Amino acid sequence: MVAPDAPYVLVGGPKTGRILFALSALGFMPLLMGASHRTENFAVEAGSLDVAKAVAEHAEVCRKVIARQWLGKDLPSWTVPCPVKVNLTKGEAGGVTSFGFSRGRVSDQTMTVEGRLDRILASAIPHEVTHTVFAAYFGSPMPRWADEGASLLSEDLRERKRHDQITVDLLTRHADIPLGRLFRVEDYPQDLMGFYGQGYSISRFLVEMGGRPRFLAFVRDGLKGGWDLSTKTHYGLADTRELDRAWRSWHKIVATRTTPSDDLVVRAQSSEE
Repeated sequence: MVAPDAPYVLVGGPKTGRILFALSALGFMPLLMGASHRTENFAVEAGSLDVAKAVAEHAEVCRKVIARQWLGKDLPSWTVPCPVKVNLTKGEAGGVTSFGFSRGRVSDQTMTVEGRLDRILASAIPHEVTHTVFAAYFGSPMPRWADEGASLLSEDLRERKRHDQITVDLLTRHADIPLGRLFRVEDYPQDLMGFYGQGYSISRFLVEMGGRPRFLAFVRDGLKGGWDLSTKTHYGLADTRELDRAWRSWHKIVATRTTPSDDLVVRAQSSEE
């Protein structure tokens, strides 16, 4: 876990062949910003006013809906709007959100998204805004698997189906990480796509089994008192090994045969879905 006052970087919305690009190039690529638009909680820079306004307004909608879904209430307005940089490309969407934490609170945050505008609205913005909701709730870094996996639940159906298939492939080649170890991963592993897929799948499983508030309580208590105890407390299973077996059985029987629930998604679907 990073130090409380250290910057915490989250790579949002991994896309095939674009993960390392999202991590490295987004932070350094010169962005030809032509306009800005500010709402109560977001200050967006983009190549045109229309794009900046669309992203800022959608981010506000996502912030409200996602906070109510996960926390059961609205977040207080931020003292300083979150800066968002938008880089339009012809590719799929990706994003990076960085946080600073101090004394159990978010001290600063910045967001960068890139890709086609339809995919930014349908995928990257809901994903990255979910990170900000979790950061506000925990006031400290959330475990990577949960932060990324649960943020994927806010993306559109196209992305969630794709990550279900990524998990199928991961389990087929026996490249998954046992949950007792996955829950303790502090840095992004080499197999980022597999990590995202497994984090998404276990997050979906836990949310469908017990709801969003219980998921957050499970993560909070796992960080404080250990994952075996938190598993028993919140899901009635003996330990993470039993949870691992339950998740695998669910994924084999249910996850690949049903459509992920849409109630977690903030609607801004791509025209290509």
